[in-house]
Amino acid sequence: MRILKIVNGNDKGGVFTCEKQFIEELRQRGAVVDVIILGEGNSADEYQKISSSSFKLPALEASYGGPIFSILSSILVTYRYGVKYSRVIENQISASTKYNAIIYRRPLFMHFAGQLAKRLKTKVLWHLPNVARTTFSKNYYNAFCKRYGIVQVANSFFTKSSLGRQCKYVVYPGFDNKRVEKSAPVFRDNLDLGSDTPVYGLAARMHEDKAQDLVVEAFVNSDVSRNGGHLLIAGEPLDSDFALKVQEKAGSLFNKQVHFLGNITSMPEFYSSVDVVINGRRNVEPFGITIAEAMGAGKPVIAYKLGGPSEMIVDGANGWLVDKATALSYQQAFNLSISKKNTWPEMGRIAKENSYKFTVEKNVDTLLEIINT
Repeated sequence: MRILKIVNGNDKGGVFTCEKQFIEELRQRGAVVDVIILGEGNSADEYQKISSSSFKLPALEASYGGPIFSILSSILVTYRYGVKYSRVIENQISASTKYNAIIYRRPLFMHFAGQLAKRLKTKVLWHLPNVARTTFSKNYYNAFCKRYGIVQVANSFFTKSSLGRQCKYVVYPGFDNKRVEKSAPVFRDNLDLGSDTPVYGLAARMHEDKAQDLVVEAFVNSDVSRNGGHLLIAGEPLDSDFALKVQEKAGSLFNKQVHFLGNITSMPEFYSSVDVVINGRRNVEPFGITIAEAMGAGKPVIAYKLGGPSEMIVDGANGWLVDKATALSYQQAFNLSISKKNTWPEMGRIAKENSYKFTVEKNVDTLLEIINT
């Protein structure tokens, strides 16, 4: 099998983690995975390293956000990019090279991927990283996916529902078991925290969408902090306006019970250092790879309920769902979780048992079935 992936050289966070894991798993199974990298960035070299071969193109400078005029202008930019660079790539690929599928994730790549698939006479899959948030975007995506023959593959059933009946498949982004292996509790040990000390952890890039401000404010005012618990916050940047706001929320608990770790390189050490994982969010979470990883690590999870979290967390069984994206609602979840501290081991066991369907291996199985259909 030969697959052509279209990726962004500046990918980061969950999208980059998913792309990397899928490429590595597909190649481990004997597939040839070539990549087209759009633009330079932190991820470009890594994509080049893990792929079978690679092509580089200029970045696609457009955004499907803002006022309608800006969106329409960006649609024109992405269409023209597709016309120009689908020809460029066609000319660089040998006529004897045949692909089973082209796969892309970012919505901006739709015209490029669709036109390239026509030129290479192969099928194309869109593995959605996010929901269609408006009626306009739903109709736009569905119309051009139909025109290009693009197979829509959602990253959760919630995402699938946002596109309607045209989207028939779900492939979770999946988590890599290597990221949740049992490890020494390095971060707990570095802080000299005993095994009986309640430790909560949140790992995500510092961004308003990830709601670190709400989580920290909730923790400071919760029964967890009053009972000597600690909160580990992993993620960068630490010098942005939002990050500084989050650190201010910690107040007198800054570097005492609320600890900012910055960028971390070992997720096993992080998961092994915490008792409960928090997936912070102030808007819809399309999937939530941190939730899947935490389950795989055998940890109960606190998460805002909208979107993918409700497909993974059974409230009170393997975690707690937050009703509203407010500091008060997160605080209530903290209070409930600490009151159930004696159930954490059993909740973690249930979480791990239910994590298999979210592994990268299981979801690559599903992806290959779709390609071969």
